[in-house]
Amino acid sequence: MREKIILVLIVAIFVVHTLSLNFTQDDAYISYRYVKNFINGHGLVFNPGERVEGYTNFLWIIILSIFARLGLDMIIVSKILGVAAGAVTLFLIYQISLNFFRKKEWFFSLFAPLLLASNSAFAYWSISGLETAFFIMTVLLSVYFYFSNERLMIISSALSTLVRPEGVLVFGILILHKFFFKKDKLKNCLFSMLGFILLLLPYLIFKIFYYGNLLPNPFYAKTGFSIEYVKTGLAYFWLFLKHYGLWGSLYLIPLVFYKDLEAKGKLALLMVYIYTLYIIIIGGDVLKVHRFFLPVLPFLYALFSFALMKLSLVLKKQVIPIFVVIAFSFLTFLLPRNWIMSVRTAEIGLCAKMSKYAEGLRQSFGTDFTLAMSTIGAISYLTDAKVIDMLGLTDPYIAKHPEKIPGIFSTWKEKKFNTQYLLSRDPDVIMFSTGIKPSAPAERALFLSSQFRENYYPYYFPKTLGNVLATVYKKKGEYAKKNEIFPDARFVNLFNEAINLEHQGDLRACLDKLNEILEVGPKDFVWAYEYIGRCNFMMGNVEECKKYAQKAVEMDDYCTMAHILLNEIYLREGDTTAAFQETKKISLHNPEMLESR
Repeated sequence: MREKIILVLIVAIFVVHTLSLNFTQDDAYISYRYVKNFINGHGLVFNPGERVEGYTNFLWIIILSIFARLGLDMIIVSKILGVAAGAVTLFLIYQISLNFFRKKEWFFSLFAPLLLASNSAFAYWSISGLETAFFIMTVLLSVYFYFSNERLMIISSALSTLVRPEGVLVFGILILHKFFFKKDKLKNCLFSMLGFILLLLPYLIFKIFYYGNLLPNPFYAKTGFSIEYVKTGLAYFWLFLKHYGLWGSLYLIPLVFYKDLEAKGKLALLMVYIYTLYIIIIGGDVLKVHRFFLPVLPFLYALFSFALMKLSLVLKKQVIPIFVVIAFSFLTFLLPRNWIMSVRTAEIGLCAKMSKYAEGLRQSFGTDFTLAMSTIGAISYLTDAKVIDMLGLTDPYIAKHPEKIPGIFSTWKEKKFNTQYLLSRDPDVIMFSTGIKPSAPAERALFLSSQFRENYYPYYFPKTLGNVLATVYKKKGEYAKKNEIFPDARFVNLFNEAINLEHQGDLRACLDKLNEILEVGPKDFVWAYEYIGRCNFMMGNVEECKKYAQKAVEMDDYCTMAHILLNEIYLREGDTTAAFQETKKISLHNPEMLESR
């Protein structure tokens, strides 16, 4: 009875811990959008009419859809389910740990739940709105039933796979252990595999007929196998070791007691080492806070608890392991705390920013427009626009036909883009993650296309982000000319540097970069002239500003910022007629700018 009371207290600590980190991950809104379209009769789609499996959490979406259909708030439900799944996970790792210890050593079984409840990464993802905690719960459920009821293990493994594709890996590890460590007959292993496949067969048939693929689209958009992936995966692993792995010792300690581990303990070792190898090979995770390592943590902590038990037998003192695990719990909580809080703050800021952008887009364009962007979570859910993912997560063509442009270097996280295809989709609005500045490879590549430079222009929402000028790129109209790719990408990097220098207040250096663009960039890159006028205006060089602003509007009448500068200059000169003409231009191309003046 006492161990149950302690376990309840540990669960209470975990719940308080998760609530202290409450936030919603931007990526969760992708699932929410699928749910919204599903319950509204459009099917399991991101955009109505486009059958793309842009998610990797089928069962999670179905569960949320059931609750949403009942009229409940799916975002709140996703958080409640996540925290509940986390609490069940604590109970399951306690039950699994009992297999390692005798009855008189019961308190060692509480060490793993205590460490997991103290882990802010586990709490962070449990409250995020994503399926992470639910997946961990199904993984532990599979392991628990593996020790007690093999038929239920097969069912829970199938459910785990429906939550996330990595469930297949977990089932494979169980079968590996069943054959090599439990020494079960090959026939029995094959029967288990057959049962697993039969349970998933309806889902696989649905995927083929509905989406045309067995693998989800993010597999094609994100994954790959190369040295770069392994290097990134190792860096991802090392950060995990620094935060939660005692700089690698947590992986090594179980090996010291390998001979003392029974078959059940060796299953935990397989789970830790094979799953970790998988994470390294795929390059880790795009998202921060150790999400991919969370299925490994419970088994690491169980093995650590076993090592502490062996230590207590050697020292013949149980108080020392208790002191060690309490100290480790505090270290687990405190060591990465500031980093996790900064990541959480940034994620909250991103969702708030996207919410504001969505409000501005709805007011200006309604809901019947096409939006292309690379951060598709919250804004796609909040706008209801047709959204093209520039990185290919929800677009099969970009995912399977990436574009390679000299001078535009992609990273493992953002390696897929196709600007020619994107522009052929003719989006009404193109939005960058950092406003006017092209930062992602997919964004920088767009600047090389004459169609983008000539047929899109910066469109401002002055009231949207407070002191920051929120910006998207709006389409002017139909583009009849042939799209040509400028061969030298240096001007794009120079433009980025110039914007950064302007934000830092170094206007002279900013001007130097912009003038360099005029030498190496395409002749139609009008935004360089516009920015030169802006910098000169802020430096008090009114005549220089006037010259470059006039040049900008001569080249492209859609240069709203240049019209604003000229309007201000003409008013200072007392030329109200010319100023009024500039006001008309602003009203025509970007009326929101006038509403804020």
